[in-house]
Amino acid sequence: MALAQLAAQALPGALAVAGLLLCAAPAAAWQPGVSLPDPDAMPQWAYSGAKGPERWADLDPDYGTCGRGDHQSPVALTEAVAVAAPCEPLRFRYRSSALYVTNDGRALRLGYDRGSYLVVDGLSYELVELRFHVPSEHVIDGHTADAELQLIHANNRGDIAVVAVPLIAGPRVNQILRRVLENAPSRPGQSFYGRNVGVNPLFMLPGRKDYYAYEGSLTRPPCTEGVHWFVMRTPVEVAAVDLNRLASLVGRNARPLQRLGNRRVAMVCTP
Repeated sequence: MALAQLAAQALPGALAVAGLLLCAAPAAAWQPGVSLPDPDAMPQWAYSGAKGPERWADLDPDYGTCGRGDHQSPVALTEAVAVAAPCEPLRFRYRSSALYVTNDGRALRLGYDRGSYLVVDGLSYELVELRFHVPSEHVIDGHTADAELQLIHANNRGDIAVVAVPLIAGPRVNQILRRVLENAPSRPGQSFYGRNVGVNPLFMLPGRKDYYAYEGSLTRPPCTEGVHWFVMRTPVEVAAVDLNRLASLVGRNARPLQRLGNRRVAMVCTP
């Protein structure tokens, strides 16, 4: 099966999701109408140094929201700032996918085959990419987790929804994470596609699925706002050796906390 290019910052066409940075994936996984400009033409940025988060807005006019937006992510989430909301379960309609993992030098990213969905509040979002961040980008109830898995979804209305799962070190081995790490490229710019290597992020979700919900942004340039965030309160335990391996692949890649301001945060229970 032919592999698509690395995705670009904007997705015109059916999704119309401006600024969503997708990982490379099997060609069958791409939505019709999605254009994939040359990733080498994109402005470069980093998590530290002269091209770090404090300078993102200066690197390119399209990145201005990173410095001027007032609904940026990540943020600190606590019961003190949250409003209790009626129970609204997140319904994960995920199917297994062949593993396509890319080390882009700033994150470990997984493309995903079509046909897996998040359903919440009557709306459906298709799963398009998974990303790992070390340490966690969100601070949850005063705690920074060892890592954070972000499951990125989009729909035909142009909406983006991200589910964030904190990962912490413990005695349990998460077989999905280990399978990803066993095949993940160690050099930036490399990808691995395993037609017969299956993954399913259902097995990287916590058993208890209470969550915080708020409106924010992408946490990497161009920092597009209007993103629906669902941040799990319960962490998932993974082996410390796997967290160390994850950190060794791309280093620390968490954007600093952003100002919450007067945004509404809902603390949502699940039945």
